[in-house]
Amino acid sequence: MRQFIIAIVPAVIVGGLYELFLGHRHDYAGHYLAGYGATLAAASLWFRILPPQRYAKSSLNSILPGCVICILLGVLTEATIFRIAKFDEIDFCNQSLGAVFASVAASTLSGCGKPSEAEIDIGLIIGIAFVGVGGCFAFA
Repeated sequence: MRQFIIAIVPAVIVGGLYELFLGHRHDYAGHYLAGYGATLAAASLWFRILPPQRYAKSSLNSILPGCVICILLGVLTEATIFRIAKFDEIDFCNQSLGAVFASVAASTLSGCGKPSEAEIDIGLIIGIAFVGVGGCFAFA
């Protein structure tokens, strides 16, 4: 239950602040939530495939490189797939902020012993859900 709250609360609070102060631009919240969700899902997949004997060290050491990889994938998608008019630096910034917050949330699952697959799957499901919600906001 703790991981569920830690995975959802940061995204909801920051996404709510985006809507509260920048509600006229739903795509800002959408890019934040999509970046958050994609990074949380990627971290969950990585944690799931790590063997238990390497989990304590590798999970913690992979948070920062994983975040950088997700941000670089955000650059790639913003410059190619989602390039409607031009590379949008603000959208990139918002999705990168989401990636950083998701990495912090994912770090709560790293360290000691490997959590159960069900606990890791919660992060994956939440990440996928936030990508979907972010997509809805981005194209609204």
